[in-house]
Amino acid sequence: MALYRTQSMSSEKLLTIAANVLHKAFYDCTRLDAKRRYQFIHDGRAVFLVKLRVEDGSELDVNLSLERSELRGKLNFSLFRQLLGALLASYAKLLNEKQPLNVFADEQQQRWVYLIPAAFQSGETLDMLVLAANLSQPGALTLELMFIDPEQFRAREAAAG
Repeated sequence: MALYRTQSMSSEKLLTIAANVLHKAFYDCTRLDAKRRYQFIHDGRAVFLVKLRVEDGSELDVNLSLERSELRGKLNFSLFRQLLGALLASYAKLLNEKQPLNVFADEQQQRWVYLIPAAFQSGETLDMLVLAANLSQPGALTLELMFIDPEQFRAREAAAG
């Protein structure tokens, strides 16, 4: 995956970086700082998280956004942290066990979606959160947390069964 056209990164390494940055931004900080970051992304704004130095010595700004268009239930900070914690635990398990990742990329290999969802059910409402990594802007990595429609998985299961 090209960062500056000279830097290449595997989907596993990118997921490791993303998980570490998200953990630091929402767990290795004060609750107030985490809540402020959440409020920015909840309001539809991207938030700067950290500047990383990559292997070729260049720097990469890491930003975070939240896509809620397919959210069915209500989202608050506590539920967000619960879902994010479930995502991070799934990533750690898969990476530690060297399990294959369910990843989809665009043709240019600039945007990757990790189809490793965290789910939350409230009554009849099911919400699923996944992570995408967007490297389309030079010098920037945008982590995109996004809610996806869980019905697409039910339709696949029905077709396979």
